[in-house]
Amino acid sequence: MFVIVKLQDVSNFAGLDGFCWFVGQVEARVVTHDAGTRTVTQTTYDDDGEPDGTEQVQVSGVTTIPDPLRLGRVKVRCIGYHTQDRDQLPTEDLPWATVLHPITSPGISGVGTNPFLIEGTTVFGFFLDAHDKQHPVILGCFAGRDAPGASSDYRVSSRTGATGPTLADAGPIDDVDSIPEVVGEDIEDCLYNKGIYGQYDPKTQSWPEMKEHPGGKSARTHNGRLRSMFKQIGFPQATGEGTHWCAAFVTHVLQCAGMVPLKGNRLGAREYQNYPGEVIWDGTGEIPYDKINKNDIMVFERPGRKGAGHVGLYHSTNNGKIRLTNGNASNTLKIDRNGRNPNRSGHKLLKVIRPVKA
Repeated sequence: MFVIVKLQDVSNFAGLDGFCWFVGQVEARVVTHDAGTRTVTQTTYDDDGEPDGTEQVQVSGVTTIPDPLRLGRVKVRCIGYHTQDRDQLPTEDLPWATVLHPITSPGISGVGTNPFLIEGTTVFGFFLDAHDKQHPVILGCFAGRDAPGASSDYRVSSRTGATGPTLADAGPIDDVDSIPEVVGEDIEDCLYNKGIYGQYDPKTQSWPEMKEHPGGKSARTHNGRLRSMFKQIGFPQATGEGTHWCAAFVTHVLQCAGMVPLKGNRLGAREYQNYPGEVIWDGTGEIPYDKINKNDIMVFERPGRKGAGHVGLYHSTNNGKIRLTNGNASNTLKIDRNGRNPNRSGHKLLKVIRPVKA
């Protein structure tokens, strides 16, 4: 028995001369839900990382929803098929578009590469269901340029309307995106005179403009200075919020001061034990305080996961405790208030190394 099927009855089938093509723009890699802000009680910590009190902070109620299938799909607004009116068709209501992998990337069982399409990318593809157009597949993307006056950075949400809390959602970026590799005579000049990290506040002994935005990794907006710092040292996708960025700060300030920064695709505090500078103290014997200079690199151990650590720049001593100038200290850049016990179990000082000029 044969069944005769007319072509128009199967024209929504992608593999039988029924391809329905599209050109569109990636609008978001994640979508958000805003439940408003709320007040929460957070624990504060001393310089050794131990609880020393609480504080009330306002936390964003914005939650991020990535691809629920974790397949690297993105939200695409297809030209001619979807209205450009985001009030009429919000980003979250757009269909998830699958990104087609090459045959060298199996894309199954965790094997393969992750697609890297950002907000604003113009893509080309087809619909698996040509009739309903709910299953777009991306075949590739077009090279393009920003419109005159637009930023070439990831801050594209202002012109694409993307709503995902990605790099595109950072607030206004402070003018530090394009600083040269060397901007100061030394570390002190970079910290206090050049305004790279904002204005130093002697009362709190901190750089308030380096403070992370509330919400951690789910923060709706990101601190522009933190994001720029990561970008300038080779990690453009990092934002700072919810990240252990003590090593990133040390790398950045060394680079700005014309010192040798730590290179590589891994940026951890304990990696600084391998910094190519003069070793002032290797962790054995008494700590030679008389030989330690201000802004020498200090690496500490940290309790918790294996290999955890903390790194900062030596500032001074306070009754046998070490005060550091360090990033990711109470979620900001600051000078330790009281100091760290270098012999405390789980928080011991591991090594002291002097930075060297590049």
